[in-house]
Amino acid sequence: MAKTPTRRQVELERRRLDQRMLAHLEAGELPEAIRMEPEYRQLARQSGAAELLGYFLLDLGDWHYDQEKYQEALKYYLAGLSELGGDPPEQGVASLQIAYCYSFQRRAEEALRWLDRCLENRDFYQNGRAAAFAERGRLEVERYQRYPESIYHYLCAVDLFDSKKPFYSSEGHQGALFGLALTLDEARLTAHARNYYQRVIRMGHPEYGYVKEAESSLQKLEKFSDPLP
Repeated sequence: MAKTPTRRQVELERRRLDQRMLAHLEAGELPEAIRMEPEYRQLARQSGAAELLGYFLLDLGDWHYDQEKYQEALKYYLAGLSELGGDPPEQGVASLQIAYCYSFQRRAEEALRWLDRCLENRDFYQNGRAAAFAERGRLEVERYQRYPESIYHYLCAVDLFDSKKPFYSSEGHQGALFGLALTLDEARLTAHARNYYQRVIRMGHPEYGYVKEAESSLQKLEKFSDPLP
């Protein structure tokens, strides 16, 4: 490749490298994928786009994350984040994944700090911010029993999720609705809990498991009358 490649040359070379790397990862050939780092580093240097190396490192982080090797995933996400100065939206993705890794390791304080970084990044995808709000809502109630804070963050998540925008996850959206319903239920806000259980059910997607749980929770709720007028 020329010393000053054109944008098209960079895209073609990146596509070629990505195809090789993903083939290695899909085959479980992690060492071979890792050994591609010098090629990505060279492409990033030649093109003046450090974020290309960052994307490679994030992909390695994703592989470890999918294998539930969260400490190893953290190393790659943190390394990738340091190379993403030219791409704020992807900085948000990396920060969110770092927060999830800490959550799975039951390190709630670190997770909350990284979720705050996501939410402070105004260039982060709207649906990514929604996911960060939902995870914060979950941590607030599960780890600290802070119901008002949890409800607030879940409401922010539900309000932000938008299927017409990038980074949307219908599973994440439905999970936020169910988390909100469950938190309202535990806080004895029965009428509001009923409303959100019904929204989960109307949304469908039984494959995620939330519909069945919402139906079960709603049936239990209906056995008791709301003590509030």
